[in-house]
Amino acid sequence: MIQSSAIIEVFRWGYVNIPGVLFAYAKELDLDMEDIGIVASIICAYENTRPLAQSGVQVGQVLESCSALSRQKLSRKLNSLNNAGIISLDNGKKSFAEKEISLQPLIIKLEALIVRDHPRLSSNVNGDQAKKHQIEKLEDMLDEYRYKIEQLELKLEENHQPATKHSLPAPIKSDDNFRKVADFVARKTGNLLSVKMSNELRIWLDEMAFSPEFLLVLLELCFERKIVNPTDISKIARDLKEYSINSLDGLEMYFKNYVDTGKNISLRTRRFDPDIVEFGNFTGIDMNAEARRRVYYKWRYDWGFSHSMIMKAGEVMCQRTKNGGLEYMDSVLNNWMAKEIRQVQEADQEVKEFKEKKRSNKKIASGNPPKTSAVAGEEYEIFIPPVKK
Repeated sequence: MIQSSAIIEVFRWGYVNIPGVLFAYAKELDLDMEDIGIVASIICAYENTRPLAQSGVQVGQVLESCSALSRQKLSRKLNSLNNAGIISLDNGKKSFAEKEISLQPLIIKLEALIVRDHPRLSSNVNGDQAKKHQIEKLEDMLDEYRYKIEQLELKLEENHQPATKHSLPAPIKSDDNFRKVADFVARKTGNLLSVKMSNELRIWLDEMAFSPEFLLVLLELCFERKIVNPTDISKIARDLKEYSINSLDGLEMYFKNYVDTGKNISLRTRRFDPDIVEFGNFTGIDMNAEARRRVYYKWRYDWGFSHSMIMKAGEVMCQRTKNGGLEYMDSVLNNWMAKEIRQVQEADQEVKEFKEKKRSNKKIASGNPPKTSAVAGEEYEIFIPPVKK
């Protein structure tokens, strides 16, 4: 009786084993359930036709392994997976059913992801050729991240978001150092580069003149200690610059004596900011209040102005007002942001043109102009000192 049972035929066909790693990394590989189903059909065709070690399986064999697949649907999904680098499809001069599909690209991507999450496994890969192959796979992953970043920036521009024009930094395609460190941060944090981190990264590379290799080590040490706030990292970077620490031994000693003991993060970062102290001394404004510090950080990080530009706005405030303060500077910086003035030289030119315009208006207008005018748009409050008798 059992010899004629149809269940025996079920066991003859066997079962398709879909690697669980596909589900674990489906989001990073950008695979949906339909994509995984197509990959399962390809694996089924492999198991029923030839060993996995061989180069590929034909499209016709995949169609035979899954009766629910149509030629049109399979053709569309195979092209999509081929463009995504999940499979390789032989597009030679063959009929559609004779084209060969290979899962080698998927295996390479999965290997790179597993080695990334389990670094110790990389020691099993021997030889310079294997290392070179691994680097190429990581570069492919970085290219995918860059492509996704560019697509997100394009979407933001199309949506005309107000913060895009002034807050988001322009992509630096020619700056390899910026790109190298930015890719490292994105890979370590698992998120796209924030506006604050991007602004601080420019300062670390341009103003502080740190090499990208030094920054990679610094960021690695910070991320190991769960220090991910750009402001906190900048405090550490300023200390390193001030104390001329530029070696690995110096970095480890600094983190051991200051960061790990809490001296830097709990005291220096939260209570002491050299930029704010310099700004307060320069303008005469008491910056001890937390609310005033937030205004400064708004200019620095939300609006994206450098410290030198904020100091320039403070200079304008001191020159043009008698009792000016943060509110006046807020109007000046808002005016510069609207005009896309981001460099001190551009600000100097704008101030010069404003003076010439005021001088011309005085010649044309009859009578004495008012001593002060409201801060609106391009107008600044003019302070005229009293005449000594």
